[in-house]
Amino acid sequence: MKISNKVFFVFIPLVFAYVSFRAAVISTSAKPSLDEFLKGQPVIDVHLHATKGFTDNDAYNKLDKDITLAKIKWTSSELDSNHIVLALAGGVLANVKKWTAYDKRYWGGLIFPASKLVEQDQPYGKEFYTYSELKEIYKDTLFRFLGESMYSFCGIPPTDPRLDDYWRFAEVTGLPLGIHSDTGPPPAMMNKKERPNNRPDYADPKLLEPVLKKYPHLHLYFMHYGGRYSDQMLTLMKKYPQIYCDMTAVTLFGPKPIWEPKIKRLFAEGLGNRLMFGSDYSGTIRKNLEIVYALDWLTDQQKRDIYYNNAARFLKLSDAQIEAHRKMVQE
Repeated sequence: MKISNKVFFVFIPLVFAYVSFRAAVISTSAKPSLDEFLKGQPVIDVHLHATKGFTDNDAYNKLDKDITLAKIKWTSSELDSNHIVLALAGGVLANVKKWTAYDKRYWGGLIFPASKLVEQDQPYGKEFYTYSELKEIYKDTLFRFLGESMYSFCGIPPTDPRLDDYWRFAEVTGLPLGIHSDTGPPPAMMNKKERPNNRPDYADPKLLEPVLKKYPHLHLYFMHYGGRYSDQMLTLMKKYPQIYCDMTAVTLFGPKPIWEPKIKRLFAEGLGNRLMFGSDYSGTIRKNLEIVYALDWLTDQQKRDIYYNNAARFLKLSDAQIEAHRKMVQE
């Protein structure tokens, strides 16, 4: 049977369209769910906040009369349901002690400096700690990192002399440092009573260069990659192989067309193996896991690296610790 040219040019594109549609359907249906993907997959969250609880939070306020303990219990249940085997939890001294005492999965860290004006960080301890005080606090083995840095929120640059004891202590001990490296919430969302001296420009990673020249072995990671200061992070990550980064807040609240190209560039520059998973806000662990999983241009192995392997390397976990984490999620 002879087919006219007119029929041919109409029919063939339809065939190709149908085949493409079927391939897309098959591809979509073949992709496992996030829960299936996470089976046997441990996750490390490098960005949690060990804060007090709030009675107006319906998610956890009925779990315990002690409202802070109620929040800790609720957060730990979030760790359980999302394969989190280790979480870096930063806060003021009293709160971190409470969190780490309840659940050994929390590696505690001091925020620096603290502010007596910030409600979530009460009970307030000290704004700055000295080198000798840090040594005393970190005798407790549940204190395992320093962070999140809050100097930009407090209106001081990283070169402020009052921070020098933190930089020196972190380099001497090899403690991981979590550095807030984004402008933070929009001005309209910023509580000016709590943060009257906020200087978003002080969060620019390039301001850390004098600190890194003085303490070149600081073992730090930049928080909030994908935000305004991503280029500055990349510059320093190229120069210092021990510097990593996390993807938090920006990827949750910011427009994907803005932050996704920056994540792609990180991989294009050969630095994707230093990107780590973090949640930042209580109750957003699942959503942040979904954001990573939805990046279909990442391979499954790259997603697993973000969820766990990159952080395990950054935190210098032993083979025994890694094996224990894998057993935790298998059980």
